[in-house]
Amino acid sequence: MDRSVKRRRFVQVAGSGLVVGIAGCAGDDGDDDDNGDDEGDDDHDHNGDDEESETDGENGDSEGLIYAFAPETIAVIDPEDGEVVDEITEELEDEGWGDPRITTDYSEIYVIRESPSQVLVIDTESHEIVDEVDIGPDATHMYHPNDDEMWAHSDEEGTFYVIDTDSHEVTEIVESGLEEEGHGKLLYHEDMGSMGYATNVNDPAALIIDLEEYERTDYVELDNEEEGTHYKAYAPETGLAYFEHGDETAVVDTESDEVVEYLEFSGGMYLSPDEEVLGVLDGNSIRFLDATSEDSDELGVVDVDDGPDALRYHEADDGTLYAYTAHTQTDEASVIDVEEAEVVETLEIGDIVRPEDAPFLHRTGVEGGGYFISPADADGIVAILEMETQEVVDHVEVEEGVDTVQYVGDSGVGYSSRLR
Repeated sequence: MDRSVKRRRFVQVAGSGLVVGIAGCAGDDGDDDDNGDDEGDDDHDHNGDDEESETDGENGDSEGLIYAFAPETIAVIDPEDGEVVDEITEELEDEGWGDPRITTDYSEIYVIRESPSQVLVIDTESHEIVDEVDIGPDATHMYHPNDDEMWAHSDEEGTFYVIDTDSHEVTEIVESGLEEEGHGKLLYHEDMGSMGYATNVNDPAALIIDLEEYERTDYVELDNEEEGTHYKAYAPETGLAYFEHGDETAVVDTESDEVVEYLEFSGGMYLSPDEEVLGVLDGNSIRFLDATSEDSDELGVVDVDDGPDALRYHEADDGTLYAYTAHTQTDEASVIDVEEAEVVETLEIGDIVRPEDAPFLHRTGVEGGGYFISPADADGIVAILEMETQEVVDHVEVEEGVDTVQYVGDSGVGYSSRLR
């Protein structure tokens, strides 16, 4: 079945030279009414309600499972057995998905449903959709800056909708964009306290957000007025924040909120779990920076040549740090030895749809339970790679169009490849 490509796969930003992919941007992320829906329990039954999944423990523990989002189904996958153990299909029809996020106790997954503009709440124990929360239009990215809230960004409005994780209700709407529109992301870290930063492809600035007062308090003006901001990262050791700004990366001192440097490259940014290495997707190359260096020293550059994306890390038993990256131009993923700055293995993970007019392509990937997990929408599969052995252990058939995954547990979905 030949499905249309969802808008989250690519976008050319009007009025800006910045070309972005919209799924995390991936997946590398209205009105004032409170629109939480408490009736979701009765309306969305999953297949096999009366039987507990074989992978669930005595208390219905679903940690270690994978949720895979496709147009007509949400498949629940056991990566150890390489099979679908449950499905949610009720009232799902030709869906497009934005970012999923899992709560810190792993009990619920929140996922952006593109049309209608909603966030669905999934109970990971029962494998059921338990609520639908209306948000602003054109949402792609969602963040979990604290245990009590999910922040979903409406690109049409340039605002964040703050969802209370207990009540499943929108409690605040934060105006972050300067032009009241534009695709945006959120950067935060516990070291920053109650402050964070937002990016917006329409604004030549790093937008300062008070996460407790729910407002934009100021912004750091950047040099190129013709370029907005997009990808972002933070290095706790140095207190430096990094913002994609056209063809450059603006480096901001978070103590003074001043730009200290512009790096002459830009792209998606991924911090290693130990917060010491920052990988930057610079076209067909990956630049690894020393995130403990005040000067952002370059550790090495790896040429991948096939559209690298969705960078995730794995520290092997022998202490070697590897990076896994899914390709957008082939049906493969690369395994990179970070210290040696070289590709050591390529693995087949299935193919994605590549529209001829797409200015940018994205394919998502997450890390969890020692696996690198990446969906292939053209083939309708989810590839599961064992990161320690650097082997493909399964291609799990789901449905054509599957393009988003979430691991139940500590997973590579945050700014630093961990939970947040």
